[in-house]
Amino acid sequence: MADEVTAVESAAGSGVVNTLNASIGLDFSLIGSRLHAAYEKSGSDGYAVLLIPSEQNADNGVSIGEVIEDIKKLVKGVDEKADTSSMEKDLESGISGLSQEEGEGSVLDNLIIKLKMAYLYIRKSSQESTLEYAFQLEVITKGMIPEGINQLVDVDNISISVWNTNRSKVVEKMGLTTIHDYLEMEAAVPEIPEMPVQPEDEPEVQKEQTED
Repeated sequence: MADEVTAVESAAGSGVVNTLNASIGLDFSLIGSRLHAAYEKSGSDGYAVLLIPSEQNADNGVSIGEVIEDIKKLVKGVDEKADTSSMEKDLESGISGLSQEEGEGSVLDNLIIKLKMAYLYIRKSSQESTLEYAFQLEVITKGMIPEGINQLVDVDNISISVWNTNRSKVVEKMGLTTIHDYLEMEAAVPEIPEMPVQPEDEPEVQKEQTED
């Protein structure tokens, strides 16, 4: 302890200003999982929350309705005017399009969804608000895959990704891309190494013998 105090006094005496940083752990529930994120106070009226992309082990799944409500609550908590209708429609249509059509309104209610990977970044102050998220969800698909798909491939599980961030590290780590974006990527053309040009054999020049 004495060494620490001496080090601080020495730094202060040398004119070095040490900035005090504090990070607080924040535990919360989202999409049926307990998450642990870093929380930081920002200024007098702001805060920031960061959950880096991390694997999750959800014990209990939730319904698609609970997934939508949790994300809506998260979005509205940061920006009350945010429109989540497009996200809701994409989630519902994406899942229902891969499930059996057995009675109206029954399929989505019976699906069980688990959170597999999550990224979350929130920064809020009186001047501005930022919300970035990416969720990878696993759909428990037993008995729910259409027969047409089962005849083509043996489906083990269905995963769904929902995100609104374009941070390269997050996108790369979580493998976030749409089919359209993937097909729009320029195909890598392998470079063909140039073959060295072999010099042509020069005809032997017969030297005339000169008489001395």
